[in-house]
Order: sequence, then structure tokens, then C-alpha cells
Amino acid sequence: MSEQLQLRRGAASQVAAFTGAQGETVVDTTNNRLVVQDGATVGGFAAAKLSEVITNGRTAVSDAAYGVQTTDRLVAYTALTAARAVTLPAAAAYPTGTVLRIVDESGNCSASNTLTISRAGVDTIEGQTSATIATAYGFIELESNGSNQWNLLAQNAPGAAATIVQGPSGSSIKYAILEQLLTLSGSSTTSTIQIPTGAVVFAVGSRTVTAVTGAPSYGVGVVGNTTQFGGSLGVTAGSSNIGVIGPTAFYSPTNIVITATSGSFTGGTVRIAIQYALATPPQS
Repeated sequence: MSEQLQLRRGAASQVAAFTGAQGETVVDTTNNRLVVQDGATVGGFAAAKLSEVITNGRTAVSDAAYGVQTTDRLVAYTALTAARAVTLPAAAAYPTGTVLRIVDESGNCSASNTLTISRAGVDTIEGQTSATIATAYGFIELESNGSNQWNLLAQNAPGAAATIVQGPSGSSIKYAILEQLLTLSGSSTTSTIQIPTGAVVFAVGSRTVTAVTGAPSYGVGVVGNTTQFGGSLGVTAGSSNIGVIGPTAFYSPTNIVITATSGSFTGGTVRIAIQYALATPPQS
């Protein structure tokens, strides 16, 4: 005859009032979950079920309006033939510190075929009611403050570079700007946006959006030259700098690094703007 293991068990209310021995495991029969005890904590520590574990999944949307779910992390438009609306969940319901990315994978996003991301209720997106993706392969990254606001962490519009002059065979010179809001922590914080290969950078501008704590000032630069675009920059909200250089060419993708002058960042946000020109070769 096979053996059967039966653990101590009870309803959720009973388990919540129970203090078990250290290392003891009991069963919550209301929620069908294991609860680990440490010998001291009333109610113990409930184990999450697989259905409750949030993973970094990808939600594909094909040419339709979409209401973002609190479990979504990446919403990817795989087809787009007209302007579509994307509605955010309540900021208070979305996990704080978790990035939500909405991206046009179809390459058909344009000034007429837009993706308009709208708030829920009275929430704001950095003070606005909506944000828009209007260029091919563009994306927006958002983060909830846990209450009533979505912070715009990054917005990349690779097709948004303005063509200044173009040759008869398709060669061109383009001007472009990439922006990102960085939440500072540790001795330095690195951007996820990059100076593109072959870009001629004129400046990297910066603005302290929320007051920086833990450091008396900061520098904006790249690995190996952490103040290339400005040093000893102001930590109070509203401080800004336009880090004009050269112009200087970059021959490989390069991240921007914000570095504490001393100490380590314990809070604050800084928005950076990479302002550059890009030359393209003949297309035929």
C-alpha cells in the first residue's frame, strides 16, 4: 500500500492566527497553498501559487485597441493599419518599480497610424492625460508611482530623425534626439538608450526632475569620461544643463552614465536628452 503524507491544515482564518514551529509547513485549505512557519510570526509566510507569479511576458496585439492588464509587461503591436487606442490600468494597481513597455513591432506606426496611450480615471502620465507613439518601431516605457501617476522612463522614435538634406541616391544627414528619465541609485546609473553607431553628438542635455539625494552633485558622461557632458550638476528639482561638446563622433553604441560626485545616490530622477546628427550612405 502506498504511503500518504498529510500536513497540518486549516481555513485561511485559522492559518492566519496560527504560529507554528520553526520549519513547520501547514496547508491553507481556503486558498490551497502552503504556508511556512518560523516559530515566531503569526500566520507564517504564504507561498505564491504559479498563477500568481508575474513573469516578463509579451502580449501581442494585432491591429486593435487594447486595455493594458496589470500583468502585462510588454505590449507589442504586430500589425497596425489605423490609429489605435491603448488604455492603461490604474497606476495604483500596477506594481511599483515594474517597467511597462508599449512598442510598435509592425513598423507601420506613423503620424496618421498612431498608438495613443491614455490614462485610467484621473491618473496622469507626467502631468498629461495621454502619450503618443507616432513613428515606425517607436516605443514608450512607463513606470507607476504606486498612486496616481505614470512616469515616462523612455521614449524612442527611431524613425523620428529629421532629414536635413538628401542626395539623389538616398544618402542623407539627419538630426535626432533621444530622451530618457533615469531613477538614480548607487554610485552611478546607466541609461538604456544609447548614442547610435556613427552619430555625431552635439550635446547631451540633462534636467533634475525630482531632487537628487545621497550626493552633493553629479556628472553626466560616458564610461571613461563621466563628466563629458557636465560635472558638479545641481541636485535640486528644476536644475538643468546643456552639455555641449565638440561635436564628437561615436563609433559604437554608447550609454550615458550619471555619476555621483561623492557618496551614492539614494533617490531622485534626471532626464537626459542625446542630441546628435547621423549620416547615412547612398541607398542605391
